[in-house]
Amino acid sequence: MPKDVIVVVNLDAKPNPSEALDILILSTAGAKDPAIYRSLEEVAEDYPNSGTTAKIYRKVSALFEQGKTTLADTLIRKVKIAGIAPPTGQDDGEKAEALITAIETLRQTDDDWYMLLTDQDGDDYVKALCAWAEGTEPTEAELGAGEEDHRKFYFGQTDNLSLAVKNRRCALIYTDTENLDEEADAAYLGNVGPFYPQSVTWKFKVPQGITMPAITSAQREALEEANVNFLTEEYKKQYVKNGVCCDGEFIDNQLGADYIASYMREELYAVLLENAKVPYTDAGFALVAGAVFATLNRATDLGIIARDPESDAGVFSVVVPKRADATDEEARARQMPDITWEALLEGAVHRVKVVGTLRATLTA
Repeated sequence: MPKDVIVVVNLDAKPNPSEALDILILSTAGAKDPAIYRSLEEVAEDYPNSGTTAKIYRKVSALFEQGKTTLADTLIRKVKIAGIAPPTGQDDGEKAEALITAIETLRQTDDDWYMLLTDQDGDDYVKALCAWAEGTEPTEAELGAGEEDHRKFYFGQTDNLSLAVKNRRCALIYTDTENLDEEADAAYLGNVGPFYPQSVTWKFKVPQGITMPAITSAQREALEEANVNFLTEEYKKQYVKNGVCCDGEFIDNQLGADYIASYMREELYAVLLENAKVPYTDAGFALVAGAVFATLNRATDLGIIARDPESDAGVFSVVVPKRADATDEEARARQMPDITWEALLEGAVHRVKVVGTLRATLTA
């Protein structure tokens, strides 16, 4: 016999998990299982600041110690480090191939990371890592064939003024040979990375602990043409130019696109897993589309997608199919017709020109 009074209290106030860059630093000084580190003291136990592991320690130090110059409200205080055996081969090219093989082997057991740094800065290693990173994003055909999307981004440094790679999903910063130990790549990432997933320009940032390279104007122009970032000085103001990936795309645009893909996938799974049934109807299609709208609105709040100055809404459009649009084959397979969308990137100001005229008198 049911009770006359039934009280049910649901606590629906779970804190949202924090969103931060999932960074892996890969050591080639010896095999060691992946582990999470939250302080330099923890790092020093497994990767001492001496011998073959000193470079890993310095990278984490540069990554963590950006408190004096970062514009972010927080700092990176979490990093995953894994170790592999020193790559072998007849030359650096073969060793670089061995490094890529080792990374792919690691991914078979631990693929829960996004941003990669390594302790290898040589040209062959950098080229191989850039090419590898670009290849981690599956094509639409590969996704359709069942491949999972675990795209990566490689962040590296170089002391070669002539190095030029054109791959996407990677970014390089130049540093003088004598200053390679400053770990400019980790310092740059540690300075701007805390903003993630908020979209901010990677230009005009001042990473702590890196030295102005002694290069000429011509060499700076060459680095710009090669899409290699570098610390520069203009009118006694030091900052990094130009905040770009190796293919010329802006870093914030690439990270923003990756974030949208990841967030939208999570939102779509939530719809499918949290509903007993998503009906094959217009209402069901609209329920699924809600995940797309939620993602695009989130991207707007983060400054990835532009806002309309009048309505303050995100500048995007979504085409949601109707049940009538589905073919018989799609209906039998319970495959919803494609949802398509377009959005306007917010972008950022990178250059300013002001033209003014001083007159003796002003005319009406």
